[in-house]
Amino acid sequence: FTPTENLINGKEYGQNWYPPNHFRPLVNWELPDEELFETYLLGPMVQMTALMMHEKRAHLAIMNAIGELCAQFSRGIVAEIRQMGVEKAIATVEKYHKELPGTEQNWYPQALEKIQSPEGQALYVNGAHNGKVGLITISRESYNWDVDQELNRVIDWLKQEGIERVILTGDFHMSTQMVGADTQEFFSALEDKEEGFRIAYSWSKTARRLNKEFHCSVGIIVGKRCLGGMLELMSHCHYLLAREDCQIGMPEVTLPVIPGMEGCHWPFRKAKSEDWSRLLQFILEGVPLPAKETRGWLVDEAAPLNKILPLAWNLASGEEVSLKPRKLEESSLNGFPSSPPPLSKAGETREKAREAIFQTIQKSCSLTLDEALEVQARMSGDFMSSSLCQKGVLGQNYSKTVQI
Repeated sequence: FTPTENLINGKEYGQNWYPPNHFRPLVNWELPDEELFETYLLGPMVQMTALMMHEKRAHLAIMNAIGELCAQFSRGIVAEIRQMGVEKAIATVEKYHKELPGTEQNWYPQALEKIQSPEGQALYVNGAHNGKVGLITISRESYNWDVDQELNRVIDWLKQEGIERVILTGDFHMSTQMVGADTQEFFSALEDKEEGFRIAYSWSKTARRLNKEFHCSVGIIVGKRCLGGMLELMSHCHYLLAREDCQIGMPEVTLPVIPGMEGCHWPFRKAKSEDWSRLLQFILEGVPLPAKETRGWLVDEAAPLNKILPLAWNLASGEEVSLKPRKLEESSLNGFPSSPPPLSKAGETREKAREAIFQTIQKSCSLTLDEALEVQARMSGDFMSSSLCQKGVLGQNYSKTVQI
């Protein structure tokens, strides 16, 4: 291999690889309209997915996961088609065929009907039961609207089946780390605080079902880490168990965002008053801890996996165990600290985020459990549309991926 002369010139003399800016306006190229762009982008993807479904290459959940984990789609193509609707998906492919004649081969639109089957409705959350104990597994590492809708659907099904005891966990495979909420779902909230409120309020109501609608719910953290919104979700179970070496954390202050799934008051209602300062430090620092260091004030038990699994089963089955549930305080919390505990030094942005989160914690904990639901969701949603959040990690990602 021998470099060409222009490559050598660029290396030796620092010449720009691209033409100077004053040449660029001469290139009169525009993106096609949005509908045509969608046709060229989604048409072949939907057609290829239909082909794989026709040939039964994999279960729909695995096929969907491949798109996220391997192709790095923000959401799996099967989930994308499900949201589009089968009729629109077929119409998109047919339009693609008109735009590019000769692409009609290997097109099996009838295969897409499988998306409307039970298998197609359980791409991220699965449910099962043995007649007494239910099992809910989440196979996505970040919580989004798809996970929320499927989780509600599984809870509805278990209730219809008469199941009053349930275990919630990752799937031991696709979600070995549960990193929190999918921040891409928050992009719309950067410009509309009502959208931020809708997200926090709706997802919190889903999480509360684990506490209200089952006689016993057991959350098990079995992977490498459980952070943010996923930790908030799991904390709504009556019992929270974790592998002792699992890292758990609330990194929202580092983004910054305000925890939206009741992380600003739910853990405090289950902790002793002498542990409130630990929880405050845990949330305001944003640094993960090994689960065994949070035993008693955040998780109920942390131990090796071979001890956690039988304990979870015994709890969910109603067997006699020494571990008792921590009471959830539904009234306002008296004697709550008026200021944060000593924290590490941080920059101006981090300090402002800490202040906003602490104010939300104080306000939410001063209310009853019923009152706090809407108030925390409102404060979390309002913060998402603030300049502080827009200039943070969330706003930067929004600028790179949406505001192009």
